[in-house]
Amino acid sequence: MKRKMRTLVLIGRRWFNRTFGNTYHSVEIVVDGKQVHRVDYAYGYGSQWEWTGFDWLDTNGYTPGRQHSANGSRESAWRYCERMGIQYTNTVTDVPRKKDL
Repeated sequence: MKRKMRTLVLIGRRWFNRTFGNTYHSVEIVVDGKQVHRVDYAYGYGSQWEWTGFDWLDTNGYTPGRQHSANGSRESAWRYCERMGIQYTNTVTDVPRKKDL
């Protein structure tokens, strides 16, 4: 079992592929000041980068007690962190080129 997180930082980058009209993202996951993972390339627009980061955290045991509703939706990142007393920061940058992800 992993120890309880004190701080969580998600750093997202989004890139829009004009040729095909799709958006892709990457996300860096930093727990208690240490990068624990980086998702290099995933499909999704808007705040999908944040959900991608939290999906990795869920899968790897960093978010015990994250609530799920009857319809299958998961508790939002900020609400989970607020409830668990985790200092949560996130930022996203739109980048001009795929290689900038």
